[in-house]
Formats: sequence, structure tokens, C-alpha cells
Amino acid sequence: MIRIFFVIALSIFLTCTRAWTHTNLPLGNTSHDWQPDPAIKSVTSLNFDFHAGANFVSWSQTARVEVREGKKCIIGAYILFDIDEEFAFDTDEVIYLDLTFYRPETDGYILSYDQAVKPTAMQVRFEENTSGSKWHKETVRLERARFANRKYYGNDLAIGGIGSQLTHPEGRGEAVLCDIKITRKAKAPSRSSSQGSFTLNITDDTGKPTAARVGLYRADGWAPIAGKDAIPVERYTEYTRELPMVSVPKGWSENGRYIFFVDGKYNSTIPTGDYQLFVMKGPEFQIHKSNIKIKAGDTQSITVNLKRFDNLQAQGWLSGDDHIHISRTSDKKNDTILGFMKAEDIQVANLLQAANIHEIYFRQYNFGDGGTYSEDGYSLVSGQESPRTSHRGHTIGLNVKKFHKQKKEYFIYDDSADLIHKDGGLWGYAHVAIDAFNIYNGLALDVARGKVDFLEMAQYGTLNTSYLYDFLNMGFKLAPSAGSDYPYIDFPGAERLYTQVTGPLTAKSWFAALKSGRTFITNWMSIDFSVNGDKRAVEYNIKSGDAVSIEALVKVNPDFDHMDRIELVAHGDVIHTVYAGKDLSKLSLSHSFTPKTSMWLAIRGFGKGGALLHTTTIYIYVDGNNDFSNHQQAALLAQKNIDILMRFRNSTPSLDVEFERFAVEDLIQPNWELSKGRLGKAIDEAIAVYKKIIADNN
Repeated sequence: MIRIFFVIALSIFLTCTRAWTHTNLPLGNTSHDWQPDPAIKSVTSLNFDFHAGANFVSWSQTARVEVREGKKCIIGAYILFDIDEEFAFDTDEVIYLDLTFYRPETDGYILSYDQAVKPTAMQVRFEENTSGSKWHKETVRLERARFANRKYYGNDLAIGGIGSQLTHPEGRGEAVLCDIKITRKAKAPSRSSSQGSFTLNITDDTGKPTAARVGLYRADGWAPIAGKDAIPVERYTEYTRELPMVSVPKGWSENGRYIFFVDGKYNSTIPTGDYQLFVMKGPEFQIHKSNIKIKAGDTQSITVNLKRFDNLQAQGWLSGDDHIHISRTSDKKNDTILGFMKAEDIQVANLLQAANIHEIYFRQYNFGDGGTYSEDGYSLVSGQESPRTSHRGHTIGLNVKKFHKQKKEYFIYDDSADLIHKDGGLWGYAHVAIDAFNIYNGLALDVARGKVDFLEMAQYGTLNTSYLYDFLNMGFKLAPSAGSDYPYIDFPGAERLYTQVTGPLTAKSWFAALKSGRTFITNWMSIDFSVNGDKRAVEYNIKSGDAVSIEALVKVNPDFDHMDRIELVAHGDVIHTVYAGKDLSKLSLSHSFTPKTSMWLAIRGFGKGGALLHTTTIYIYVDGNNDFSNHQQAALLAQKNIDILMRFRNSTPSLDVEFERFAVEDLIQPNWELSKGRLGKAIDEAIAVYKKIIADNN
């Protein structure tokens, strides 16, 4: 009893004192008093950056300024520098950096900077220190440095430690930087000071003005800074009018990577010269490409009529993204945010308010009907990414009526899951695609106890089927889902979930279909499929000896990719494959077989350049037997999950893998101790379910 009281008291004390020790911003933004060169305007540290040409994560404590051998140094995993505009701004030239590191605590560094064409990073690992010197000095040449404040929070360059990547490193992944000098040695390349006007009008296939993504590039990839007519998009807690592309369709520019978004019309003054114009609006539209010439004093007016490759909405399919982070503190931001979603052709955008033990990020002004905003067939809907820890996974609540924050015993997710289900919402696990944040612990615990509705198994250009297939083979029903995790990873809709709706094409219909209807997840593909001639159902009852016939047509926009293959999966094994022998935008599968027992099926599609697709699960019941599990694997899989839960019971959360350590460092262990009682009971419940599976299959 004394120990429990101490843990509770410690938790309360730390909660009450955290205002002095933690940032409430989602990337742990911290400003530092360190200016070794007058050209440096400010120094900031963040815990994460996915768009720097390299992926940075600070697994260590927040950056700090300390003295080493009499020198004032900055120590951290990811440190950013804003270069004074009086020294350099919107350049396109070689800039040099002279760096001095404290060698005993630095093994190397990763340097990223705002480059004229795309985010660029270089990694340097130091050779063994045989000289015994305390200092490592070197000069770095930055090719085509732009320094146009396009890195996170208006910064221009950054230095991270070796090991500050997504995959957790050995050690802290920090660098100790004790001096940095910036030099402009070369004369800037001549660039015409003459300007011309550029006007762009974009219409859809019906001739109506429409929002879209735009790129405008010289032959060398250089792009004018986006003008004020571009849609201001929120990235964490800042606004920007241009973003670097993460996933690039094959029909896009070979060089240019910075883009902006336009809500139908755009006008700007840009330097004279020859440019290539690219316009796209998601995978259902063809990518427009044309050459334009800007002349001094003239106005170049272009109208782009986007052509469709496919029209899934006309066939009853609605696109959605289950994982977007954009704050909405009032309804005044709705039109701008919806313009962003229209540009990417996302009909249902789930804007997730996120939380950890300490803080709430990306706040929404309301939930349920009051938090839903719809126009022209597009909807913004409030949801939540909470609870979330790095020890048992991040979770998503969709179609919720209010924000349900796990307040006590945070490592037990049951309260939030149960309240979301009571709302009529759906609850599932995020980042299954990239197998992040020890999700196997949470999945083993919560799927067995009937808490989980869906798995976010397409993200970051990755399709991960392993968890879905394992749980299906044990007899648990789960739906595949997909989400971009904007702004952490990619643009909204980079991975998307299509649902085949019945009735009005609304967000409510989209959620209903996700719960029990026909769906598929993809980045750039689509599918039309039938089972025994039926194009609507996902569950089929047949008699022993009856055949099952699968027909499928998978398509990929040829501006994005070409077909590679279609696979039919039964109980996790590929039972039929059709390959594309040449560059095709469509590929058909036709296969019949006679099931010996009840089973589950799925169809997968793959492109030659990264396109992917996975259908919802198709259930085949033979002679009224609803047990679709794989009896040859179920017992082994159940034992595998028992072993996971036994290790989980005896584990301790590690700060070395805590994604938001800057916010929760002093709360993780106390909350783990508070959760152990209920956690142990929940683990016992899940193990009992797995033991029954073992007994039933032996």
C-alpha cells in the first residue's frame, strides 16, 4: 500500500511540475541560446523530421548547451539552424560550412539542408580517433544551397547525430557540435531579374474549377517560390505554401520535388524562362504536363483541364485517409483544409487529435456531427490517435462523438476503446504497415479480447500483411485500413482506403462500409472484383463441393505506375498469381477452386514501381461453418501471442525507444506501475482466449 501511494504521489507531483520542463509542441520544439556565427539567426532542436532528405528521430533527451574543454557546445540528436536572410536567402549556389565537433562524444553526423531542387542530406561517419585529438574539424560543401526557409519552422540546415534515424540505434544518436562557420565563396549564378506573370486555371473532367497539386520547374529542377495564391497548408504548428514530395509518380518531373496546392486558380509573378508545368489530383486523374515560357512583362495564362483515368465515386466507391493531423481550433479553418483534401482527392479526411500521457496535439474544435464539415462530396471528420505509447503501440479512434483520453492507468487502452465503441465508432491500431512502437504487444493483448476493428496496414509506401493474416488465421475478424500520417510521413491520401458505400456518398456511409462492407486499401490502384458473380458481399455461404469463382480487374494509372501482378490469397498463402508481361495499366484475374473447409480470402495487387493494393477480407463459409480460421496454423500462432504477452507482462518501458521522450520522460515509469494491476488481468484474459484456440486445434 505504501508503494502504491508513493507512485501515485510521484505521478501527481511530476504532472504538476511539468510546465517548467516540457514543450507542448508536437515535435518538442526547443530554442537554444547558441550563436557561434553572426550568420546564424536562431538555433532550434526538434525530435523528428521526415522531410530533410534523411529521416531524423531524437531518441535521447532534449538538446542542450554545455561546455566541453572550455568551448560552449550544443549537444543533441537533431539541431536546426535558421540562416539570417541578410546573409543568404533564396540562393542557388555553393555554400561552405566549417564544423568543429567534440570527438570523444561524436562518432559522426548527418547534415541536411534546403537544396534548390529537393531536400538533401549527407552522412559522415568519423574514422577511428588514433590521434587522441579532442576536436574533429572539417569543411562541408553544400551544392545548390537554397536557404529559403523551407525546412521545418523556417530553418535552412540541420545537423543530427549518427543513429538519429527511425530504426532505433545503439547509443544515443547525438552529436556534440562546438563551432560552425558559414561562408559564401562562390559568386551566385546569374539569374534573370526580369519577371513575368503566370496565371493558372484548373478544371476537372466536368469543366468545373478544381483544386490540385502543382509543380513548376526549370530544366535543372529549380522552382519559383510559391506565391500567395497557393493554399496555405498547416504542417504541425506552422503554415507553409510548398512541400517536398515523398512518393513520386513516374509521370512527374525527373528533377523537381517541391510542390504547392491550388484551389482552382493561381496567379504569381515569377522569373522569366522556360518551365515545365505538372498538375495532378490523386490517382484517378491523369497527370498534366506542359511546357510554358515566361517573358518579361508578359502574362502567361494557362488553363488545365484534368482528364480522368478512373471514376471510382461514380461506381459507388469513396476514398478516405484514416490518419491526418491538422489542428482545427475553430470552424474558420475548414474551407482551407478542405481545399487541401480536394487537391489530393480525399473524400473522407479523418483529422486525428493526438495525445500521449502528458499532452494533446492537433486539437479539434468538436467531434461527432459538430466536428464534421462537408462540401461538394468531401468531408472533414474529427477522430483521435490516442492512447499511444512506444511500448504497446499507437491507436486510432474513428467516427467518435467526443475525444476519449485515457487518464488513469494509461497502459490500459480499454477505457478509450470501449467508449469509442459505445459511440458507434471504430477503434484500431496505427502504423501496422511499418511495424512501429512495439505494436505486437498491443495487438496480442487487444485483438484477442475483441477490442480491435481495423489495422492500418498500408503506409509509407509499405504493405504489411503479417499481423492481419496471423489474426485471421486464428479466427479473428479484422478490417484492413490505410493512412498517410500527414504531416509526419506523406501527403494526405498517399495511402488511402476506398469503401463501397450503399446509399448516399457520405462520411457516415464510408464508416459503415469500413465496419462491415467491401473495401480496399491502396496508394495508386483500384479494383473491381466479384465472388461467384457477386460484387457486393464479403461473406459467402456455400455447400460442400461447391466451387468458388473469383474475378478481378486491377487497374493502375499509367502516369503513376504499371501493373506487375495480381495475387489471390487463401489462409495467407498465394494460391493463384497473374503476372503482367509488359507495361499494362490493367490486369485481370480469373480463378475457380473448391474449398475443402471454411476459409478467408483476399486479393492483392502490385505495380512495378511501388503501387500496391489489398482488398478487404472475403469469408467463405462451407455448410454453415463460420470458423474460417486456419486449423494448421492457429495453435502455433496462439502460442506465439501467449509468448508475446508473457514477455510484455515482465517488461519495462524503455525511454530509449520512446518517440516523444521530450514530453513523457518522467511519466512513463510511474504510469506503467499504476497500470500493472489491470494490465495483468487483461493479459490473463487474452491468454485464456489463446489457450482455448490451442485446445480447439489440438
